[in-house]
Amino acid sequence: MQNKWFASWRGQEDSMEPTNGASKPADGAQTESSPENRVASTHSTGNGFAASGVDLQAFDEIYRSAGIKGPRLGYTIGKVIEMLQSEHIKSLPGEMKRSSLLMALEAAGVQVDEVLQDATLRQRAINSYEAIQRKHLEEYEARKAQENCAIQAEAERVAAEYAARISSNLDEVAREKDSFRKWQAKKQYEAQRIADAVALCVTQSSGANAKPVTDSMAAFRELAAATNDPALLHRG
Repeated sequence: MQNKWFASWRGQEDSMEPTNGASKPADGAQTESSPENRVASTHSTGNGFAASGVDLQAFDEIYRSAGIKGPRLGYTIGKVIEMLQSEHIKSLPGEMKRSSLLMALEAAGVQVDEVLQDATLRQRAINSYEAIQRKHLEEYEARKAQENCAIQAEAERVAAEYAARISSNLDEVAREKDSFRKWQAKKQYEAQRIADAVALCVTQSSGANAKPVTDSMAAFRELAAATNDPALLHRG
């Protein structure tokens, strides 16, 4: 896939010699396709770069995008790595391993410079891809940080608005309670006035020796009995 990072990378390579000076093998460029070379890709942001560690290109895709062709006889640096991992070479000491590798390349008619040039191109390609992806990631992070600031500001505004509404409700309830307490005080005063007036209007018993009722509640009971009023009887 030709993309922005490839165009940028190609700008750096214009002054270089053609890749390895060889045509692409009939079966296509030999590229590494082992599981280690691939990066998980499950979501795409649609802007050409990964948003959260996904949708990054695999190495073989990066090499194809960079236009790296397979060298003569297909001996890429990846092929050399595979050779070094073979049972015949990997257990050898360092110098013997180097000698065996050079002998194998010479026997195959492969110039070491071809392998080194292939390795250089591939290293530059992945370094360029990494640099551009890092820049994209930094830009993405900056945009998300700005978005988070806007979200935080909105959250604080909404929180302040709801806090003000809660405070207003609590103030209204407090005013209602205060108003009710004041009414209760007036009600007690009014009830006492009524009771005092009733006490002067009734007596404990009839007859010439009757005495004024000094107990206000007793006065209510007397009045209830005299008038047969259930409401007064209950009040007393």
